[in-house]
Order: sequence, then C-alpha cells, then structure tokens
Amino acid sequence: MARGQEELFGTPPPPDAVLTVSDLTSRIKRTLESSFRLFRVEGEVSNYKLHEASGHRYFSLKDEGAQIRVALFRGRDRHIYGEIRDGQTVIVTGSLGVYERKGEYQVYAQSVEVRGVGNLLVELERRKRRLAEEGLFDPARKRHLPAFPRRVGIVTSRHGAALRDMVRVVRSRFPGVGIVLAPALVQGPGAAADIAAALDAMYLHGRADVIIAGRGGGSIEDLWAFNEEEVVRALARSPVPTISAVGHETDFTLSDLAADLRAPTPTGAAQAAVPDRVELLERVAALSLRMRRAEAHLRDAARREWRIAAGMLSDPRPALQGKRYALGEQEASLAESAKSAVRDGRERLERLSFSVRLHSPAAWVSARRGEVAVLRSRAEAGADSAKRRLRARIDLLSGKLAVMNPKSVLTRGYSIAIDRSTGKAVRSVSEARPGEALDIHVSDGAFGAVVEGEKT
Repeated sequence: MARGQEELFGTPPPPDAVLTVSDLTSRIKRTLESSFRLFRVEGEVSNYKLHEASGHRYFSLKDEGAQIRVALFRGRDRHIYGEIRDGQTVIVTGSLGVYERKGEYQVYAQSVEVRGVGNLLVELERRKRRLAEEGLFDPARKRHLPAFPRRVGIVTSRHGAALRDMVRVVRSRFPGVGIVLAPALVQGPGAAADIAAALDAMYLHGRADVIIAGRGGGSIEDLWAFNEEEVVRALARSPVPTISAVGHETDFTLSDLAADLRAPTPTGAAQAAVPDRVELLERVAALSLRMRRAEAHLRDAARREWRIAAGMLSDPRPALQGKRYALGEQEASLAESAKSAVRDGRERLERLSFSVRLHSPAAWVSARRGEVAVLRSRAEAGADSAKRRLRARIDLLSGKLAVMNPKSVLTRGYSIAIDRSTGKAVRSVSEARPGEALDIHVSDGAFGAVVEGEKT
C-alpha cells in the first residue's frame, strides 16, 4: 500500500490479527467516507417520510438492481428543486456516511433535484387515462352512502391496525350496526387478486349496505395493489356504495377514483360509513323542542282565531227576533248568510282543534304507550306459557327420578348392606366374609353389623 493510502486508511492489520467490531467498523467508515466525499446519484424515490418534529427527511433511492437510504437534514430545504414524492426520479448530491452503532451506511444529501416521474407513476398515469376512457371514474356513477346502514363490510388485512381503527370507530359512533370482514392481502405479490376476490365474496355473501376497502399508509409500492386494474373493476361493479380508504390523506390510488367515496384515512372511512349516535340524539332533541314550540304557537294562533271568529260572528237571531216580518227578502238572505258563516267558522275551529290534538306529542306518546302495553301483555303471556311448560316437564322428570331412586324401596321394609371397607353394596352372599363390617341402610338411617356364621 502506498504511503498516502496508509496515512488515509491506516496500516492494514496482520493476517492473523483479530479485530474488534468497533475497530473494523471504524476502518470501513474511514475508507467509505474518504472515498465518497461528494458524488451525484440518480434513482427512484421510495418510502419518503418527513418528520414534523425534527424537520429531517428520509427516503430510499433505488433502481432495478439495488437501493440505498438517503437522509436530508433540516436546513437543506432550500436545496430541494421540485417536490419530492414516492415514485419520482431524482438526482441526489451528497456524501456517504456510516452509522457505526448499527453498522449501516447511507447517503447524506446536500441537495435533491427532481428529474421527472418514475416508472410506476408513468404506468399509473397511463392506466388512469385508459380506465377513465371506459367511464369507470365517471362522477355520474357515484352513489350516495346510506344514511343508516344495518351492516358495514370491510375488505382489508385481518391483522392490520387499519381494521382495529375502523371497528373501534364504527362501534363507538353507531353501536347497533353489524360489521362483516372479508380478509385479504393488501400488499405484495397476489394482493390485487386477493382484494378483488374478497370484494366479490362480500358482494355475494356479505349482505352489507356499504363496503370499505383499504389499508394503512405505506410507500407507493406498498399501496400499488389498489392501483391494479382488477381491483378497480371490482370496485366499479359493486352493487352497493363503496368507500376507498387507502393510506394517508396525501396518498392517491386508482381505487379512490373508482369508489363512490374517497376517505383520507381508514378512520375517516369508518366515520363516513355510519352516523354518530350522539349527534343523532342531539338532533332529535332539538327537533322535539322545535315541534313543541310549533305546537304551542299553533294552539295560540287557533285560540286567537277562535276568539276573533266568535266576536265577529255572533248569532244574529236575538237581534232579529222582533223585526223578522219587517225585513225584506234581502235582509233575510243576509241573516242566513251570517248564520252560515257562524257554522263554517265553528266547523273550521273544530277541525283545527282536532288537528292540533292529533299531531301533538301527547297523542304520539299515548299511541306508543298503547303499543308498549300490547307488547308487554304478549311478553307476559309468552313467559307464563313457557313457565307452565317447564314446570310440567320438571314434575315429570322428578317423578321418574323418584321411581328410579334405589332408596325409595327402603320405605317398604327393605335394607341395603354396604361393605364398609370398599363402600360398595353387597349384592351376593359370596361377597360377604365372616367378621367383615357392614353398614346396613334402612329408610330412616343406618347402623353397623358384622357378618357371622357360614355362608348359605
């Protein structure tokens, strides 16, 4: 090794020397970092993350054969030319560094230049245009979600956090709704076919009123199954409204365009699928208050109208009593018209009063109480009938048990001899030996006995 290289990398150890891990890693660090002080590398961005707290950016740079981690620390934002997103092709200018504690190397970027979209985004755009021409993304195909679904279908991984979040939100917002899961792979080889098959199974057997298909966040590669044509077509042929909930709010897939609704996250999909019970109860309370106020206002208006009508349309018969024959035909006609107006006014007041009573909350409550009374009566009758059947069956079984009880014969003068040493009943004289202790059980107790004499 030349003198300059020895000064740079250190004298190589003897062949039989044993290095510590720290010493070896230190030598590798000096070698790599000295050899790659500044370079430019081009590749496709994957697993891009911006940490809000620190402001640092991390992503992988890859091509067909390899990938390498890249770190772009806070303060270098002004050296980003373009917007970094997964799937884009970028040129990174930086140096190579080794993180000794983990034995890993990565590129410490000084600048990032976006050079265009990667192969995945090119394919995504081509597929998007083709499927849009078929009308799969037409806004006219979008359907409204049901206001009160009885069952929510979910197509996602059985073991993912997204499923737990959706179930938790649905249960907390609307506890009475049913949930049915069609589990599927959501990334990797075969995921697209598995998702499409799960959707078709949900259509046939799930009996769901709305279906959520999705997963948690990830890189563009992780979410790619939801860009596959078979998943898009499966969503498009759904007989019920669908919600696409893939990744985070900034993520985008073709499934978002094919579904009836695109949710920013799986949690947001669960919130969109079912109503909030608390909000519904508050709305019912507000409507009930408005109804009571409207009813009071209607009653007051009816009373005022009644008073006005009663004052204006008093019975004219007393005033006409002494002048009946003096009036001409025209006056008599006016009197008849007045009486007819009185009758019409009274009839109208009666109709208004009946309408107020019919639509009042008290009438509604009374009707419901009647229904509850009928249901309670039916329930009590059914319970009494069931009790009688159970009591008759218990009595029958008790009689059978009494007949089969071996101790019942003791009341008729019989006894049972029990071998005290074994606790077994003596069934034959051959089982009783002279001098053996027995317990003799009779109807009201037991007493001891000893076998004497020869067996006969």
